[in-house]
Amino acid sequence: MSRYKPKTNHRASNNSSKVMSSCDKQQPREKEVNDIVTRSVLRSGLSYESFVKVLIQSALSRLSIWTQADLERLLMMAERLKLDPLNNEIYAIETQSDTSKKSHIVLVVGVDGWSKVINSHPQFDGMRFIESEPGDDELPLYFECTIFRKDRKIATSVREYMYEVHTNQGAWLTHPRRMLRHKAMIQCARICFGLSGVYDPDEAQRISFSMSQSSDTSQNIQCNFNHQPGSVSFKAASQPKTEQSHLGARFVKNWVKKLPGSLQTTLSDLAPEKRTA
Repeated sequence: MSRYKPKTNHRASNNSSKVMSSCDKQQPREKEVNDIVTRSVLRSGLSYESFVKVLIQSALSRLSIWTQADLERLLMMAERLKLDPLNNEIYAIETQSDTSKKSHIVLVVGVDGWSKVINSHPQFDGMRFIESEPGDDELPLYFECTIFRKDRKIATSVREYMYEVHTNQGAWLTHPRRMLRHKAMIQCARICFGLSGVYDPDEAQRISFSMSQSSDTSQNIQCNFNHQPGSVSFKAASQPKTEQSHLGARFVKNWVKKLPGSLQTTLSDLAPEKRTA
């Protein structure tokens, strides 16, 4: 009998086992990369059914109807910003200008979500706030936010003025300074880090309000001019550009000086002598 035993290539066997294990791990990764829903479910640690149920109760709870494309758009933005839609760090709302048309879906990031985006950015190097002296109403005239980046020599500063953003509604009545500070922080972060495609809750309310107001105004103008005897049908969209610019200027002035609820276009504003002037 031979004293020598056949040598086994342990290195080759180990390599082959590693290749097999890597192949086994590669299969779910390919699916994970190709499917945004699967990636989101895996990150959450929940089952698919539980993930969808919680998502419907949180980030999608403000929608009356949504499609697969809306779901994927929400999850893609949450993945890009590294936000958790299950905790309402990012969510979707619908703004509807006309009941006969499909509503427009807007992605909203809450204040906690904006703070998370800022603090998790790899180039974030600190933030500073400056509150102005109080005005006649004992509220600050503006808040200034400055964000520093590690890869830039000059910091980004943004001022938000109280008279431009105050709405006399909701938290603006109870916590005006906090709301103005949040507003300055969000606008500064948007410029400093190049964030787009998302809005803060206050902006989302303004978008919904402006779309409903524009829809009501156009319907009132159409209705009133159609009921005038001996007049032809008139639409706001058919006005010359000069008249539209005058209307826009009046709207901005009323927005600054009056409450949002009082911004209504009446027939006296559209009298024939004013249109021809």
